[in-house]
This record gives sequence, structure tokens and C-alpha cells, in this order.
Amino acid sequence: MSAKYTPWIDGIAALVARKRVAPRLSVLLAVAPLLLLWPDLRHFVESRMALHMLLEFPLLMASGWCLRRWWLRRRPAQGGAGRLERLLDWRGWTGATFVTVVTVVWMVPSMLDAALLSLPVAAFKYLSWWLAGWLLAASWYRMDAEVLLFFAGNLAWMMATAGLLYLEAPAQLCVSYLQDDQQHAGLGLVVLAVAAGGLALRQMMRSGEEAGAEGLIGH
Repeated sequence: MSAKYTPWIDGIAALVARKRVAPRLSVLLAVAPLLLLWPDLRHFVESRMALHMLLEFPLLMASGWCLRRWWLRRRPAQGGAGRLERLLDWRGWTGATFVTVVTVVWMVPSMLDAALLSLPVAAFKYLSWWLAGWLLAASWYRMDAEVLLFFAGNLAWMMATAGLLYLEAPAQLCVSYLQDDQQHAGLGLVVLAVAAGGLALRQMMRSGEEAGAEGLIGH
């Protein structure tokens, strides 16, 4: 294919993705946790440690994120409420801290067991991950490059550490999960940690490019 047509085709592909695929995907992610109301499906996901940690947790967080982005597009934070929110979440630190705490809590093996045995703990799990996504959807865009790198780097380090612990532990750490499933979850956490670090670097580079472009325009 001729190179001169490539930008034109890429532009059309990006437009299609933005106008059709992305909104539909956001809707699907926003409502996907409702599938957990189906007991058989919820039991299938939560009976496997890898699916519990690497599918359910991110799915709950993505749901909160998508609903918050939808809310902000229709009701942008303006006026006194907007200023108060920006003050409480200065530079995205509040959202970053909340997500970090939630991640730390649910990396603990005993919390995974408790979520399977106690309905209130399970409800806390669903709410905390969903709220983490809701807060991060706004905090992410407030973070300076340095804050973003610190946040994502810390998050990636914690997930990688927990993943290596699950991989190398000589015995099962969770009462509810076998050691093989524990090792699968550990490997997935390490991969997810690498992906989170890469995403943060990409966002930081993009922010740096935008800041550089604004500086050139200012001059």
C-alpha cells in the first residue's frame, strides 16, 4: 500500500474507533459488573484466584472509571463544586492515595478469603474497587508527570512484589485457593505491574510533549 494513503486510512480508523468502538466499549465496561449478580458466574470467577484478582478487580475499577468519565462529559465540574473537588483532590493526590490503599488491602491473602466468606466484606470489596475507578477517572488527568510516575511506579512495585510472593511461596497463602492457582495469579500480577508501568510512562511522555508544545506556542 502506498505510504501517501496511510495517514488518511489511519485517520479514518481513529475516527471510527473514537465515534463507535470506544463509546460502546465504555458502556459495556460500565455495566459489566452487573453480571456478577448472576450467582453461578460470580462463583466461577471468584473460585479462581487469577480471575478474582486479574479480572474482577480491574473490571470493577473500569466500571467506576467509565461511569465517571460519562458523568464528567455531561456534567463538568464547574463553579464552587468544581473548585472544591480540585482542592480536595489537589494534583490528583487524593485519588492516587485511595487507589493505592485499595490495592494494598486487596493484595492481602486473608482479605481474599474474607471476601468469599463474609457478605459485608464482599460488598466492601465491590464498592472500594468501583470507587477507586470513579476517583481515578478525574485524578488521573490532574496529576503532574512526576506524581503520575510516582503513583504508577509505586502501584507497579506493589503488584510485582505481591506477584513474586505468590509465585515463590512454598505453600498456599489463601485458604480458599490452591497453590497452582496462587502461582497463576502471581504471574498475572507481575505482567499487570509491567503494563501499569508502561502506561504511566506513556502518559508521562504525552504530558511532557503537550507541555513542550504549549511552551513553544507561548514563545
